[in-house]
Amino acid sequence: MGRLLFFILLFFVKMHPVSAASAVGSFCFVDEAVVFSCSSTKGKTISLCSSLILTETDGYLQYRYGVIGKIPELIFPKRQEHPKKNFLSGTVPYSGGGAAYLKFKRGDYIYTVFTGIGKGWEKEGVIVNKSGKQIAHVLCDGPLISELGPVLFDDLELQKDPLQFDFEVP
Repeated sequence: MGRLLFFILLFFVKMHPVSAASAVGSFCFVDEAVVFSCSSTKGKTISLCSSLILTETDGYLQYRYGVIGKIPELIFPKRQEHPKKNFLSGTVPYSGGGAAYLKFKRGDYIYTVFTGIGKGWEKEGVIVNKSGKQIAHVLCDGPLISELGPVLFDDLELQKDPLQFDFEVP
């Protein structure tokens, strides 16, 4: 009976998404790293969660989106896979700042999780495109955790988005 109780508790601890910076909130589990997370202007949470060990050959990265406390509306990829298999990276210099993003394709949709800063502005969020047209952009609202940038992209040896200089922060 004691072992059963232990495994039930372990299951619930594993399934409860908590971040090291609980003020931000994320869909990342306690045994994962938060690569990106914020609550959005639409009341949803945008998270990129990775294994604690994430190198150019080992680990995984997943996008999770939805309402905290509920099952995420979108998890990509479904399996925990290395980001090289699913994500393109991009950085764009701006006057007084720049932008960094990770992009992935799911069916006819392209999702771009981004962070950007320029003279007098800062924006973060996700952009959704279908058939080359922007159909949604969800901006972050409030506290943010973000590790997006050239250091992460180079450490993971992610493929650069060939269209990175066409990227514009909405």
